[in-house]
This record gives sequence, C-alpha cells and structure tokens, in this order.
Amino acid sequence: MASRDVDLERMVQGTLLGEAVLTAEVAALLADEQGQYIAVNDEAVRLTGYTRSDLTSVRMGSLGADESSRTLFRQISRRQKLQGKKLVEHRDGAVVPCRYWAIPAKVTGISYFLLLLWPSGVVPG
Repeated sequence: MASRDVDLERMVQGTLLGEAVLTAEVAALLADEQGQYIAVNDEAVRLTGYTRSDLTSVRMGSLGADESSRTLFRQISRRQKLQGKKLVEHRDGAVVPCRYWAIPAKVTGISYFLLLLWPSGVVPG
C-alpha cells in the first residue's frame, strides 16, 4: 500500500473516531500537557452543566468536588494510565459520583491527556 493511501486511510479513521467521540455517551475531555482542557464532547457538557467555552477555560482537577479529584492531574502528568472514582461538581452544585479513565495520548506527535468520565451507576455504551 502506498504511503498516500495509508495517510488517506488514517485521515478517514481519525474523522470517524472524532465524530464518534463527540457524540459518545461518555464524557471525553482532552487536555494539554499543562492540564488545560482544549476539547470536550457533548456528554462532558451535559454531565457538568458547563458550556464548551467554560470547560476549555479550566484545567484538569478543577471540576472535582473532593481533594482526590484535584490530585488527578499531578498523577497523570507522570504519563501514567489511571482509572478510578471521582466526584464531579455539576454547575448547579450537585455532586455526581463518576468513574474515570485518564489516558496519555498523542495527536500529531504532541502529548495530551484524554479523560473519560461516566456516572458510577452507569455502564458506558
């Protein structure tokens, strides 16, 4: 397969995955190496009650309703895959118990962190 065909296939796959993540029933938040959220999906907006603009103006750990949530960025900044439970504070003040996966990722060779969140009593999918 020619390099051009591989590049086109990767571009198509990236577009499909991007659309799937945008509308997935699990919150997805992408943060840069400083922990600044740079992209969030529809479910992240719904789960937190904040707008995309609100969410992309804060850093990892700022949505947590407990101290353990605020240490998440310090742990993932060591490039570790993490999973566990955290309390997410909704914009209206409600506290939502969630499970999470925090995964180091690369986009065009630049390091990022992908945080996936879903309410504790719900199985994603």
